[in-house]
Amino acid sequence: MPRPLVTALIHTLNEHDYIEDCIRSVEWADEIYLMDSFSTDGTLELVREKFPRVRIEQRQYLGAASQKNYAIDRATHDWIFVIDADERVTPKLREEILRTLEGPLDRWAYSVGRFNFMLGRPVRFSGLQRDRVTRLFHRGHARYPNKRVHADLLVDGEAGRLTHKMDHLYIRSFDHMIAKMTRYGNWAATQMYIEGKDASLFDIFSHPFAKFVRDYIFNFGFLDGAPGLISVGMHVYYTFWKYAKLWEFNRLKRLGKPVPLPPLDEEEERWELPWKKV
Repeated sequence: MPRPLVTALIHTLNEHDYIEDCIRSVEWADEIYLMDSFSTDGTLELVREKFPRVRIEQRQYLGAASQKNYAIDRATHDWIFVIDADERVTPKLREEILRTLEGPLDRWAYSVGRFNFMLGRPVRFSGLQRDRVTRLFHRGHARYPNKRVHADLLVDGEAGRLTHKMDHLYIRSFDHMIAKMTRYGNWAATQMYIEGKDASLFDIFSHPFAKFVRDYIFNFGFLDGAPGLISVGMHVYYTFWKYAKLWEFNRLKRLGKPVPLPPLDEEEERWELPWKKV
């Protein structure tokens, strides 16, 4: 019996310098579907020139989960492999994916570990030693939840685990990472605000402090030397910014002023779990 066909799904926003290697690492897929959030750096021009078989669509960015669910519904094939522009499927992982798809398939989804790099140097600790994401799945049995950031895939049953890891260009530059952590902090604060949460002075101080202790000491971030300290520091900053923004949102609300939340995807069908539809 032939293996099921697979769509490789990529989301982009200004990824000109990274998208080529990403696409080449998933050329084994039967369809490559690129969902772009209106890049302005020549990303799409490069893809059209070098990869004419890549299917391209553009859509306003309403969060990673919204983008992915939108694309999943429009993919050509039922089996999906999600990959970000800063990730690479290694040859060993590619062979394992294809071998897994040849069956027997006893799971609706499979998780993949990530090997993280900072400026070309591996970062092995600070919690990243357990970095694993569910990326290969059947769209009829998996869905991203309605969250603006850090939305882990919901699966109809237990996910399997692939052995080989993909490469993740985790920190490309410090400026890029700080901008990313600031953006993610805003989105995480938005999610907490929508859920009715608030932040006190104690929250703003204690959560970043606990993050540093946990990742730098108990998760052995110190074993990575300077990259470990920088990696942990970036995430401490993210945690601080998240609670500071949540405090700001609630402060503005109490003052009767507009709360500057990012646009959200209000389409109810986007969040329905396909295996629970009547």
